[in-house]
Amino acid sequence: MKAKPKPVFPAYAEAQQAEAAKTSRLRALRLAKEAADKEAADREAAAKPAKPTKRRVEAAPAAEQPGSA
Repeated sequence: MKAKPKPVFPAYAEAQQAEAAKTSRLRALRLAKEAADKEAADREAAAKPAKPTKRRVEAAPAAEQPGSA
């Protein structure tokens, strides 16, 4: 079943449009700020020297104890 669409009253239509415009402006500003923050973090990460990777040394195989055979 389809839901019936809500009736739009002319008195509220302007308020709804204004609210939608405000929301879209705020969303655009937030997305722009997030993009700028990400770019700044990427630049900062690129400026830092890379951490040297730690190489693990494999453990030597267990030596057989004399006299156990």
